[in-house]
Amino acid sequence: MKEKPLGFFCRMAGALLTAVVAVTLMFSTGAAWGKEKGAQLKQVHTYELLDELAANHGKVILVNFFAAFCGPCRREIPELMQMRKEIPAEDLLIIGIAIDQNIREADSFVKSMGMMGAYPVYYGGEELARAYRIDAIPFNVIYNRDGHIEASEAGYVPGPEMKQFLMSLIRR
Repeated sequence: MKEKPLGFFCRMAGALLTAVVAVTLMFSTGAAWGKEKGAQLKQVHTYELLDELAANHGKVILVNFFAAFCGPCRREIPELMQMRKEIPAEDLLIIGIAIDQNIREADSFVKSMGMMGAYPVYYGGEELARAYRIDAIPFNVIYNRDGHIEASEAGYVPGPEMKQFLMSLIRR
């Protein structure tokens, strides 16, 4: 059996070390999770949101698109956070999607509103705004328990009206 030259092993070890360093850097900077350095929000892509919707089949789901510069969003979000407390999680999933120009701006807004921990909040940016054809915000998409869209509309909806609509879907 012929031995391979030492140079071959050195090149292989170097390639392996480079791969390990790249993966380590990716995880330590948050890149593997879709985060920008310093941001707490996870960036979600269309296929990931669809996976989450499918995983929660059987629940009523409200996907709320918002942005930091949106005045009506500032009114609507606290009402959604209150609904999250009042309606059981096994009946209703609320998902917030920030569509700001950059993740840092969205992250700062989410922190200032106290949204972290109230319900899942992600950064969707332009990708999800295009996928859902959002032309104004706030923009809400409401899915029934069967996964069909019951409502998809832009504009602020007062909390009591939104809650009444969601409860009618939950009771079906």
